[in-house]
Amino acid sequence: MAKNKIRGQLPTWIGQIVTLKILDFNTNEMWGGLPREYGNLRNLEEMQLWENDLTGFVPIEWRGLMKITFFGMGHLYITGNVPEWLFELPELRTAHFMRSQFIGPIPNLTKQLHNGIANVTDWDFSCNFLTGDYPTLFDKSLPMPNATINYYSNCFNNETDGSATINSNVNATENTPKNCSRTYNCPGFFEAKSSNFGNCAPCPPSQFVIDTTNCICGREMPSGVGASTFPAGIVVGGAIGGLAVAVFVVFLILMYRWKYEVKYPQFGRKYEGIDDPWNVPQELHRFTLNELEKATDNFSNKCCIGEGGFGTVYRGILVSGKVIAVKCASNASAQGQTEFRNELILLSRLHHRHLCPLEGFCDEDGLQILVYEFMENGDLHDNLFGRKSTSTLSAAQRREIIIGIARGLDHLHSFANPPVIHRDIKLSNVLLDHYNVAKLADFGISKVSPDLHTHVSTRPLGTMGYLDPDYFRTNQLTIASDVYAFGVVTLELVTGQRVFDMNRLEAVNLNDWVKLRFQEEGVRAILDKKLGDDYDEKMFTALTEVGLSCSITDRPDRPTMKEVLSILEPLAATYKPPKKEEHRWSTEYFKHKSLFKDNDTVARGNVEAGDSGSCSLENGRGGSTVPFDSFTTLHPR
Repeated sequence: MAKNKIRGQLPTWIGQIVTLKILDFNTNEMWGGLPREYGNLRNLEEMQLWENDLTGFVPIEWRGLMKITFFGMGHLYITGNVPEWLFELPELRTAHFMRSQFIGPIPNLTKQLHNGIANVTDWDFSCNFLTGDYPTLFDKSLPMPNATINYYSNCFNNETDGSATINSNVNATENTPKNCSRTYNCPGFFEAKSSNFGNCAPCPPSQFVIDTTNCICGREMPSGVGASTFPAGIVVGGAIGGLAVAVFVVFLILMYRWKYEVKYPQFGRKYEGIDDPWNVPQELHRFTLNELEKATDNFSNKCCIGEGGFGTVYRGILVSGKVIAVKCASNASAQGQTEFRNELILLSRLHHRHLCPLEGFCDEDGLQILVYEFMENGDLHDNLFGRKSTSTLSAAQRREIIIGIARGLDHLHSFANPPVIHRDIKLSNVLLDHYNVAKLADFGISKVSPDLHTHVSTRPLGTMGYLDPDYFRTNQLTIASDVYAFGVVTLELVTGQRVFDMNRLEAVNLNDWVKLRFQEEGVRAILDKKLGDDYDEKMFTALTEVGLSCSITDRPDRPTMKEVLSILEPLAATYKPPKKEEHRWSTEYFKHKSLFKDNDTVARGNVEAGDSGSCSLENGRGGSTVPFDSFTTLHPR
């Protein structure tokens, strides 16, 4: 962390990193004392804190640094006596404490020299305020290393020429009492002056003693210090004026919060000062808060149609009569202003028949609101398992939906600029327009992927059942993670079964259940019973094989979405309505080499059933369903 202009105090939590070997904060603007917690760094080998405004004493807890070899503590404001234990550290080679505020005598090091302290190579206590007799312990009879030991420009009592009792490799120049007040040997050195705080050394410029016991300086003047510098009238008047300003500011903040926060407590905001002008994408409409309040009846509960990962979702009707879905960010999901604008730019660039484009947004008063056109036919989850499941999707519709999802994902992975990893493909994030054309939704959690292949995450993303199994091992989401989720969605559409079902005796997990039955009995054994005989065996066999291939556990064995389309689109082009006759199972398209690997075992463990929910709202056009966390724009056919 050297030379980064870091300001503030040294973090105490660093003392918990017991495996740390090098700590380097040199040449910054750090202030305050030396943390006692650093004494826990039993594996630390180097500590470099020089050229900061650090003050106080060297903590006695640091005597536990048994592996330290290098102390770089010069050009600081550390005071107190030189610790005797410093010379007892077994691995210490270099100790730089020059140009600081050390006082008192040098410890008697004869014992340490006899016990092997000769490992030292470089000691430097020059330009301090050391007193007492000049060290005479470096007697020629002792084993001295080829070392540099500097004590010049201190305040020792006895003058010496360095020839009688001082080993020749010890710099003993300018060690007379008169040099205590002279700085020409230490250019830029802070000269000692009298202090109002007992024995504490003067603080760095613009700092004050905040802890007289430990001589630690800080940025704020402590209570009672310097009060006599200004006339009482000025002090009292300034205090009253400052208090009045503070009260007024608090009043304005409370009024602002009352107007918005109390009125809409569920909304997240990011206050970042003045709203900087920016070029709003031409494709997006910048709604005013007043427009959306009118559309949603002031965001009333009766217009609320759900809550998802992004926040609360409302159904609204604009003055033009257009029905919209309004997604308001929660406090947890609100981003910084820059991040929110970057996401808007990304969303405005995504144009494809099978992607849900963004209609507009509102960022007034720090709000983060996304506006989509209300999707009339709801989401796939509601169509398969919810209120709309009574109206069965036909075999042809399911085929077109699967191919549509594949086209949308292929566009994100191969043609979007920059490429995008969706990260949460699932039934409730696939919406259907008036003509049941599939639209991928909820790009609010999508990830721009500069290199397309990998996104590292420190928190769970996606939905259980659709989440790439390899994510739990690597914490990485890739385009292959989207492919896995697509495979699961494909199997759900083919079978009409949920991802997890505790009532499935053969296997709770859908992927495992399909493998067992499809391998043994063919596509008829897994097909959604609601389809009856109205399906093409060849087509649904291919769809099943694709679903299984995409949801293989090992990432390298999964196809890309482009490879998936190369199989499905030719079949769709040559599709003919099925004849009402007995079907025969074929494995013609069952080609993937890793589909039934020996180590790809079937899970039969206890898994809690879980599925994505949706929230429905009746309207004048009949029942429409909108999922908690996904909405879209209606596209004319």
